[in-house]
Amino acid sequence: MKKYRVIVWGLGNVGRAAIRMILNSQQLELVGAVDVDPQKIGKDAGEIFGFKKSGITVSDQLDETIKAVQADVVLDYTPLVRDEKGGFTPSAQDILHVLQLKQNLITTLPIYFSQATDPQMFRQIDETAKKNNVSYLPSGLLPGAYASYLPVILAGIMGEVQQITVQSGEDDQENTSSWVKVFGYGMDPEKFPHERLTQGIVSYYVSGVYEIGQRLGYKFDEVKTKHDYFTAPKDLHPKFGIVKKGTIYGHRFTMTGLVDGQAKVSLIYVHKICDNVLKEPQIDNKIQIDGIPTKLDITINGMMPLDESYATSAAPTVNAIPQVVTGPAGYLQALDLPAITPVI
Repeated sequence: MKKYRVIVWGLGNVGRAAIRMILNSQQLELVGAVDVDPQKIGKDAGEIFGFKKSGITVSDQLDETIKAVQADVVLDYTPLVRDEKGGFTPSAQDILHVLQLKQNLITTLPIYFSQATDPQMFRQIDETAKKNNVSYLPSGLLPGAYASYLPVILAGIMGEVQQITVQSGEDDQENTSSWVKVFGYGMDPEKFPHERLTQGIVSYYVSGVYEIGQRLGYKFDEVKTKHDYFTAPKDLHPKFGIVKKGTIYGHRFTMTGLVDGQAKVSLIYVHKICDNVLKEPQIDNKIQIDGIPTKLDITINGMMPLDESYATSAAPTVNAIPQVVTGPAGYLQALDLPAITPVI
């Protein structure tokens, strides 16, 4: 059994889940851990999360770690960084830097299916990876395994596909990540920057719509987006404080690719708090495929439980390590690789 040497870059919620998977795996060996948090630097990468001792000390020096340990792959779980126009250029530059160090890289960052969303960025990453004989794979849950990997695989059992709708969402009431602030829970809806949030969320998720469409042979005339927000009918009490009656507690984003005015691929995503108290907007983890037979309707429960919501984000990256390390150089997509199955 080949053993793969792994550096984890970014030890937040997703990095925590990845470290646990690596430490429990026979196929993987943690050889480096990098973060900027002074509370973690200099400490054992397993023990900082309450796991068993890993023998790897957390560093804040990525380049030195890469040069010292001869890893097979870097797992990039750093926060997304946007430029002044809302684009992903700063994060893309970090990706290019790792590739230039002749290191394979897998990330949950939404620089995903860029041939459709940002062709120039795609070419730059692809050419840099090929020049240095390494691979780049964007993965994760969404975009990634849930949209669009699973929907396309499931479409393979249909005699004809006329439309795909992917629904998902999350309850952020116990989410301590800093990015949750963008949803403005508890804010006056009249003062909230709805358009800016819509642009940001769509840029994050819409690549899944484009990939499903391309895999199924659709040439979209346009991709429409819609944002609905919801205000609290009573005071709510998430972990981070009080959300008063009349303020924002939920959002629903709909992204749809159309052909001749007909919806062909839709992604519906909900961000909200206190789903246990208020069910609207509904969080449905469903993949619906219309065609022949009449309808394939799949519900996946337990995909993002409150206590372990990041495990399914980390798993598609960790489990893809063997396929990426042994795969071709360049900008890869999970659907073009051998089937991704759990590492041992």
